[in-house]
Amino acid sequence: MKRLMITFMTLAMAVGHVCAQDFSDLKGKLLKDSAEYAELKPRVLECCEFLLNSSAKNDENNLIASDFLVEWLNNNPFYTFQTNKKFYKVISGDAALTARYFAGLCQTAIENNFDIKEEDLQYQAIDKCVRYSMYKKYKVDVSSKLQKYIDAKKDGKLKEML
Repeated sequence: MKRLMITFMTLAMAVGHVCAQDFSDLKGKLLKDSAEYAELKPRVLECCEFLLNSSAKNDENNLIASDFLVEWLNNNPFYTFQTNKKFYKVISGDAALTARYFAGLCQTAIENNFDIKEEDLQYQAIDKCVRYSMYKKYKVDVSSKLQKYIDAKKDGKLKEML
């Protein structure tokens, strides 16, 4: 029994350490050239995963990850990112939710090697953001306009709404 408890405690500590995120090395990071954009794709994906799987709170890691994604989106040599004007208007007042939308854009683009139609990229990014908004554990303040997207997602009509 002691052995089981020690194993469990060790496992719990290891998982906690692995799940802990530290983006302090990205704080204020400015990207210079295409080689640096390419080199940092794994860190971008790490930021995306973190943002899409953590509470919408304004702690330092959320802010650093969000700022880094905005830097990576701007002037990206691999892809010219655009926002869906209609959806962006709904979420633009919520910085945390906007960061999740940007995370969805970055993650989807990278996972598809930047070879994706704009409408597919937008749909998948918005879908990720809307799914994120649906989970109470992320503590998203859902506006009536955002609720329409959530309802469309639940009804399988999100793509049609866009």
